[in-house]
Amino acid sequence: MSAASGAADARLEARGIALDRGPLRLISALEFCLEPGTLMRLDGPNGCGKTTLIRALAGLVEPADGTLYWRGKALAHSRELAAETVYIGHLPGLSPELDAHENLEFAVAIARTPTRVDIDTALERLSARRFAHRPVRQLSAGQRQRVALARLALFEARLWLLDEPFTALDRHSRPLVTDLIEQHLAAGGSVLLATHQALDCRGRLTTLDLTTYR
Repeated sequence: MSAASGAADARLEARGIALDRGPLRLISALEFCLEPGTLMRLDGPNGCGKTTLIRALAGLVEPADGTLYWRGKALAHSRELAAETVYIGHLPGLSPELDAHENLEFAVAIARTPTRVDIDTALERLSARRFAHRPVRQLSAGQRQRVALARLALFEARLWLLDEPFTALDRHSRPLVTDLIEQHLAAGGSVLLATHQALDCRGRLTTLDLTTYR
């Protein structure tokens, strides 16, 4: 399959998805289609299920009902998406005792997703190379977030799942992430994102209001 055809059919669909948190049903009968080259922003108040949905698509929790489709194929488990997904959660997911470079080395070692650049280049894209060999426990919250976000530049993945990616970033760092998102969309990738920050992106934008599916 060529890169162009791979981008063209990389569509994510949800049909009848239900998500629970313990005994509480957060989302019922969720339907959406995320097309290649599109950013879908999740909307709704705290507690409406934005994080739970992102975690479900990342394969960390299973939907209580419904079916996900990727490239036109029904998925038996959401974790089947993992090979074509980069997930950035609320927490940076870094080992505090390892340095930034070592953390990304570990991410590469366990990932099913191929890389597109080397680790130094990925860190440079987030202006994080200068502290690449400092233990993560010595980094500020914003520096840790930039190391975590370097995974976006590092891995060749069609689908990005981003939960508050701008957390702790200053005004100089936020455009670095926006630029990565825009380049990803222009290349036919897709992004599903939850954020409380203003989002200035020139790519194709849609909004999914989760309060509709309570």
